[in-house]
Amino acid sequence: MILPKKSAAAPKEPLFTRDFLLAILINLFLAIVFFVLVTGLAVYAAEEFSAGETAAGFAASAFVVGALAARTFAGKYVNFLGRRRTVLACLVVYVLAGLAYLVVDSYEMLIALRAVHGISFGFGQTALNAGVFAMIPHTRRGEGAGYYLLANSLPPAIGPLAAIQLTQRYDFWAMFVAVTIVSVIALIFSLFLRLPEDKPWRMSLREKLTLRPRDIIEPRAFKISLVAMLLGIGFASVMTFLNGYARSLDMVDAASIFFVIYAGAVLVSRLFMGKIQDRFGDNAAVYPAVIFYIIAMGLLAWAPNQSVLLTAGVLAGFGFGSLLPVLQAIIASDLPAHRTSIGISTFFIMLDAGFGFSPLLLGPLVSFADYRFMYAMCAGVVVVSLVLYWLVHGRHDVHQGVARRIPRSGTRGKDDGGAGSSALAG
Repeated sequence: MILPKKSAAAPKEPLFTRDFLLAILINLFLAIVFFVLVTGLAVYAAEEFSAGETAAGFAASAFVVGALAARTFAGKYVNFLGRRRTVLACLVVYVLAGLAYLVVDSYEMLIALRAVHGISFGFGQTALNAGVFAMIPHTRRGEGAGYYLLANSLPPAIGPLAAIQLTQRYDFWAMFVAVTIVSVIALIFSLFLRLPEDKPWRMSLREKLTLRPRDIIEPRAFKISLVAMLLGIGFASVMTFLNGYARSLDMVDAASIFFVIYAGAVLVSRLFMGKIQDRFGDNAAVYPAVIFYIIAMGLLAWAPNQSVLLTAGVLAGFGFGSLLPVLQAIIASDLPAHRTSIGISTFFIMLDAGFGFSPLLLGPLVSFADYRFMYAMCAGVVVVSLVLYWLVHGRHDVHQGVARRIPRSGTRGKDDGGAGSSALAG
């Protein structure tokens, strides 16, 4: 008797292709440049142009404002422009912007440069993300997206550490040279990158030029995105003002280590927080994370020594760092597949808005009182975000212990360019 042969299991589709690895590295370098400059620019503006706390903070966050403006259009238009062509063009601007920082001679010129730099980031990263999610095999979408986004845990440590050390040991010119070199490397890598191109449906010229509200904002994602905006205000106070705060406390070295510890905590938390959310529900993940975040901001406001400052870094990583994918999963689970990317884009638009404009609110608090008062107020904002979460989602969350329908990576639908993913997602 001849037994039938067992059918061989279908081999996994390849994930770690050359283009996928190149895309991870390019995204890594884009984010490193962001975190280097957002950490160093507030101090630079204050020392070089005698900018006050509000103006100095906006010098750092104007980049995010530019990126936010770009994301408004990029989600729809990246596919018309071409993903690879957009990435190349934006990295050329990245390199030129890095060089331009060396010759900026006024605060107004600095703000304009930061906005242009941010616009190039917004378009470039949107095009790169759309291409990456198109190249990931459908059967490995969650796995591939996880690897792609996990690499974003490194820039929050590398960028601020590099900014603080370079400006302390040399001067601000060294920081600008460093980001230019990183941008050149990313540009070289992009020359060898091939991205899947999406052929948009045939549209009239009027349809191409028309940008409807639904092309920008997904209403069903707005409430959770508002929570993200409040959380982003707290994180902006860390990224923008921690360097100056640490200098005032004579804890510059501790501030450098803060971001390394923060990144490590983010990396660890993202390995298990999603499993907690899938098994026990959204609230089981969100409530502890927000409480950790509140404590972290409170410790920053207190910070009598370096140990307390570093403890705040750990708690901020387990708090804010773990909340980003958790909140994205909530949005993705509530949306049909073809609207997921617009929902995730809405999330990052609101998050970037909170980060980009918060220095206009936080800077006056520092001028009026001091850094400690500002961080105490940010702790209060995070408390408000917890209350808002309970009102818009937490009290309605009834979880049945079933894994979420859509991966927490923010899988893109087919109706847009995949506009999502912010540098803050690191």
